[in-house]
Amino acid sequence: MRKTTCYGLATVGVVGSLLSSLILFGTTDSGDTKSMRVKQDFMAIQNALKTYVINVRRPPTTAQGLDAMVSEPKAGPKPRRWIQIMRKLPTDPWGMPYRYTLLAPREREWRWELRSAGRDGVFGNSDDLATEEESGDPLTLQNESVESHPSY
Repeated sequence: MRKTTCYGLATVGVVGSLLSSLILFGTTDSGDTKSMRVKQDFMAIQNALKTYVINVRRPPTTAQGLDAMVSEPKAGPKPRRWIQIMRKLPTDPWGMPYRYTLLAPREREWRWELRSAGRDGVFGNSDDLATEEESGDPLTLQNESVESHPSY
C-alpha cells in the first residue's frame, strides 16, 4: 500500500515563502540589492550565451550583440543552427540595457564582457558593473583565422 506524503505542499510552501521574500526585499532601493540583481542577470545572460555557443558554435559578435539570442542575427556571420535562447533581454535595475562585447580570445577560448552602466546610466565610468567570462569551449571559426579578426 502506498503511503501519502506532504512533500508537494511543503515544496509549494518553501517556494512561496522564497518568492515573497524576494518580492519584499527586492523592492528596496538599496545599492546592494541592485548589485545583487545585476549579478543574477549576469549569471542568466552568461548561461544563455553558453547555450548559444553550444548551438551556433560561436558567441554573437559585438555588432550582433545580445539581441542574437532573441532574434536571428541579420549581420554576419549568420548562424546555420540558430534557435531562440531568450524571449526578451533583461535590463539592469536602473532600466538600462546591458552592454555585451566579444573580446579577443585567450588560450583559444571565446571571451566576452557584460556591463551595466550602473546607477548614473552612463557607460565607462566608476559606477559601472562588469564581468568577463570565457565560454570554456574551444575557439572555432568557419573559414576564418583568429589573426584576421583581432577586433571581433
